[in-house]
Amino acid sequence: MRKVLMVAIGAVVLAAAVLILVWRPGDEQALVDVPPARTVAPEPQAPADSRYVAPLPTLPSDSPFGRDLLDGEPLETPGSPPDPSIAPPDETDDPGVPETQPETRPDTLEGPLEDALEDSLDEPQPTGPTNISGAFFNDLAQRIVAGYHPPKSEFNPQARGRLQFQFSALNRRYGMDLVGLDHQSGSLVQGREEIFRNLLQPEILDNVWALFVPVFEQSLDEALRTARWSFPAASPEERGLTIQEQQEFYRLLSGSAAALAQAVQSYADHQNAPALMERWFQAQTKAYAAHSRYQVAETELLTAQEEAPDDQVRILAERLERDAAAQGIMQAIAAREQARRELLEIFAAGRSRPDLSESELVYLAEWLYRRIHAHPERIQAIRHMADKLRELSLRLNPGS
Repeated sequence: MRKVLMVAIGAVVLAAAVLILVWRPGDEQALVDVPPARTVAPEPQAPADSRYVAPLPTLPSDSPFGRDLLDGEPLETPGSPPDPSIAPPDETDDPGVPETQPETRPDTLEGPLEDALEDSLDEPQPTGPTNISGAFFNDLAQRIVAGYHPPKSEFNPQARGRLQFQFSALNRRYGMDLVGLDHQSGSLVQGREEIFRNLLQPEILDNVWALFVPVFEQSLDEALRTARWSFPAASPEERGLTIQEQQEFYRLLSGSAAALAQAVQSYADHQNAPALMERWFQAQTKAYAAHSRYQVAETELLTAQEEAPDDQVRILAERLERDAAAQGIMQAIAAREQARRELLEIFAAGRSRPDLSESELVYLAEWLYRRIHAHPERIQAIRHMADKLRELSLRLNPGS
């Protein structure tokens, strides 16, 4: 019995010693019953050949690593070394605010992602010029589509379609209203010069082509699908275009682009184009002056006849001046027509004369002269413009 009692006392002493060794402050708090943990179903596994990416684990809201970047606090990386560029906090800083560590990022990317990123960085990206936007090409597409008249439509009773849009009308719209164009100059004249100065460069034209030709083609397609035409002989209701009519539109537009490209190229390649243009402008000025002189002489003759009907000497003098002014008009018109024929020879010197009216060719020559005569270095950009117009013609109608 004594032996059993000694063994029990020894066990109690040993248990007390163990409790003393493992006891920590706070263990004296009352124990709380912990509910049994839920049985968590295993997460579904993605097939081996799928592109499934497992979501990041959700951390508790009070965890220092569970705060969202949208809250304005960067994520911390456990065990990341402190950034030497961050100075230690001053003594006046709030000691309760923990110092945040910069987000660590891997130095290199591995796998296909790295290859794709390197390819995107190596490929040069076109820079959009600030003076022109997609609104210009969208509006231009709508204007061109509005100028198409299908066969047997309201304004075209013929069996073939017609495409009518004038370069002069387009130039007035975009040169005065500046639809889709922008500038930072103080006046409209200075603004136009700013636009031409920035856009008439071969490399800028390449950027405009890369950025906006797809926009232009898409705008053409959309305008053709949504526009409606009237065909009085077939039906009183308006309808859209058939597939054949849409194809005809693109053939006609392709031909117009090719003709414009040829005209621009012919002007740029003709050495005497500036001199012929100056002669044309002088002939025009003299013709305007002759008309003005005739109008003044006619007014003076009518005034003399009303104020002094008996003064035959004055009336005769005014009549002679009017007749001389009329003769001057005839001479000025003849000189102007001669200058006009010589100017049109610019466009007949190429492979074939562009399919444009004479008035359109003269207007185009005037437009090119005003863009180039004070800036001869722009001639390369003008030739580049002709190349792009030819390329556009082939895109619109690949079979041409």
